[in-house]
Amino acid sequence: HAPKQERSRKRLESIVDAAAQLFAEADFPNVTVEAIAQRAGTPIGSVYHFFEDKRAIFAAVMARSNRRAREVLDLVLRPAEAAESGAASVPLAALLDTAIDAYVLLQRSDPAIRAANRNLTYLGELIAEEEAMQRQLAARTTTLLAAYFPGSDARTRKLVATTIVDVVTSFLVLADRRDTPMARRQLEECKVMVRLYVEARLG
Repeated sequence: HAPKQERSRKRLESIVDAAAQLFAEADFPNVTVEAIAQRAGTPIGSVYHFFEDKRAIFAAVMARSNRRAREVLDLVLRPAEAAESGAASVPLAALLDTAIDAYVLLQRSDPAIRAANRNLTYLGELIAEEEAMQRQLAARTTTLLAAYFPGSDARTRKLVATTIVDVVTSFLVLADRRDTPMARRQLEECKVMVRLYVEARLG
């Protein structure tokens, strides 16, 4: 059974790959299951073997996007979270910049991220999943801020962390959608803005 399972897994991956590319290039209503099958080089029956409909295919693209975003953020945040003396062993400005830069690199290289950015508004039921991920990231950021600003008010830290996550996410989505030199410069401004905001509120 192993070779058959491996073939099946590869076919599934190729369908999600193709869907990610197409959803990154076009809006949800304009992408067809036929086009996904054609891009994947697989019969349309195979697509329906794995997925009930186009929404289910997009949900798989979205799950991939969230998984890869988490992996990248783990790489950046875990060393700071695991530090014996708390996150303060890594300069806060460097940590914020690295997290944003890492996500931008992922956004540019991974069509699943761009597909999610472009099409999430078409699929309201998946927004709850995205919101849960935002809350999780805000909670991690709150914990990190406690290590940098141990004397600060806990409720203020939570508010600041949630604001940072929402502002940076909005900037990243807009920068991806616009993909202009101005948008890329604005991302650099976003880093400055976040650093100044954190210092002003918690420093």
